[in-house]
Amino acid sequence: MTQQAGKIRKLARAAVRSTALAGCVIACLAEYLTAASLRRLNAANRTRILEKWSWRVVRRINMQLTVTGSPPGQGLIVSNHLSYLDILVFSAAASCAFVAKSELRSWPVVGRIATLGGTVFIDRTRRVATQAIQPEMEAALSAGHRLVLFPEGTSHDGSRLLRFHSSLFEPAVALQAPVTAAFLTYSITDGDAATQVCYWGEMTLLPHLMKLLTKESVRATLMFSPEVFYFADRKEAARVMQQQVERLRQAQLPATAELTARSLVQ
Repeated sequence: MTQQAGKIRKLARAAVRSTALAGCVIACLAEYLTAASLRRLNAANRTRILEKWSWRVVRRINMQLTVTGSPPGQGLIVSNHLSYLDILVFSAAASCAFVAKSELRSWPVVGRIATLGGTVFIDRTRRVATQAIQPEMEAALSAGHRLVLFPEGTSHDGSRLLRFHSSLFEPAVALQAPVTAAFLTYSITDGDAATQVCYWGEMTLLPHLMKLLTKESVRATLMFSPEVFYFADRKEAARVMQQQVERLRQAQLPATAELTARSLVQ
């Protein structure tokens, strides 16, 4: 294949996928608004709708999703944070609600879906914000839902774990809710996942997404720990759960290295 033909093929791939993605997002929003108008938008329906459409988006953009271990039935799920795709991956694996940074709420269409999906938004620039959202987190946990927390506070390139912030563990401590570790990683055979899948630093959403849609496929691997923890102290919770997520990360490193080596050979 000539370089020009390869470029045309990538552009065509991005065009088809972006059209399919837009269709899924609009249909998801329509289903949320319909449920809201019929007064059927309870917590269970919020996460169910997000799960259904996340799975459809995963298929439309040719993402290969592998889940190792079983998602917990309820409680706080603690994970590393790499990309805007993370919410999509978790939702496709199991119905979940999320704690996410407030900037997501202002994103076109996606922010509206996140709001309707029951996302708990936090303004990480304000210290008091963590206290303000604790009632919302406690309500989700008390109702027996899965609530996903990214305690690093920001996304990054996946080369290491950032320090886990302890403040948002307080609702799980107060309710003695179960806490489970998870770890997420991405890989691609025709590029660098750290810069072309992970979204961090000064990257801009639309250019990053359009380039991502040109890739042959994205492999997402989501691992759940079989261990469940209960904590009496939020700082202890942050320390122990960082160790547990790091343990999952170390277990995944050999598989990631093998895939990278295979990509270099091809």
